Amino acid sequence: MFEHRARRCAILSLAAAALCNAAEPGLAATHEQIVDACHEAARPAMVARMQGRRGLGDHDAAYEQCRQSVGGPFVKACVLRQEQKEAASKTAPAAPVVAPPPPSDALSRRPTYVAPPRTTADITAILEREKPDAGKIAARKAEADARPPAGAAPAVLEQFYYDRGVARALLDRNQDALADALKSLDAARSSGDFGKIMMSMQAVARRYGALGDPKKEAGTFESIVTVALAQEKRAATINALGNLASIAFSTGEISQGEAYARRVEALVQEARGSPAPGWRKSYPVQGNIWEADAANVAAAAAESRGQYAQADSFYRRSEAFRRASVNDLPKLSNPAPRASSFCSLRTEC
Repeated sequence: MFEHRARRCAILSLAAAALCNAAEPGLAATHEQIVDACHEAARPAMVARMQGRRGLGDHDAAYEQCRQSVGGPFVKACVLRQEQKEAASKTAPAAPVVAPPPPSDALSRRPTYVAPPRTTADITAILEREKPDAGKIAARKAEADARPPAGAAPAVLEQFYYDRGVARALLDRNQDALADALKSLDAARSSGDFGKIMMSMQAVARRYGALGDPKKEAGTFESIVTVALAQEKRAATINALGNLASIAFSTGEISQGEAYARRVEALVQEARGSPAPGWRKSYPVQGNIWEADAANVAAAAAESRGQYAQADSFYRRSEAFRRASVNDLPKLSNPAPRASSFCSLRTEC
């Protein structure tokens, strides 16, 4: 008994040392080091469980059951906890300096001051310059009225209904756009593509928002969070939580909005500095998008408290990251349309 206790204490001491050494300056732990240390920390509980089952049935089967019910959950929670501690020390990046778009870009900023028209000719010139482009409207109407391809695979139908829904939304045909978003979601579920399912669910939520139904909009974003967590894809919850924060602030639920905002910030902080391979692979691709989301909800939180100067600073930071994220769109497996990258969390472009 004494030898068993001594061995257990030695193992725990080694595991604690492995985890604590990473806290020293310049000794950040790698994912592999953290996993190894957590395995060692789980060993005493595994040994104790196996000793309690000694002589009861097949040893290998009992060990596998113990590994899944005791060791696995312990190690998973331990690794997540330690990697979050590693991430906490990572400072937020400075907002990128992005060159302004060329004057021909439809998303470019207009001058802060434009002299008012003085004559009827001035007004006529403005109306002529700003009149709708008949060619573009005709093209969008053709896309919005396109027929679905017969006998197409679910993946093809998902993309068709998604694109047609966007075209219909641009023409303010929001009820038709919602119908297409729901069909896109059905096709995405049939295809089993997680990324497409997330995009289609986001489209459904945006359509509900455009139709003035924040309850169903929020419910859809909550469903996105639930589905993503069930698939252990926490990164996919960042945008949905950001939208939930925005909805809560807009409907006066300040405390709920701040709770969502804290979850967004915690996830983005983890994405910045966690040594987990998934975060380290995805942050260089989606980091600008996530930083924009985090800054946007921080701005909304500050605005809800009447801290307008701070809110303005966060909104500017969000814009900088959002503009920078446009250059990352080709890296995404399921890129959104370019214009949507400039949309605010709840504004329909």
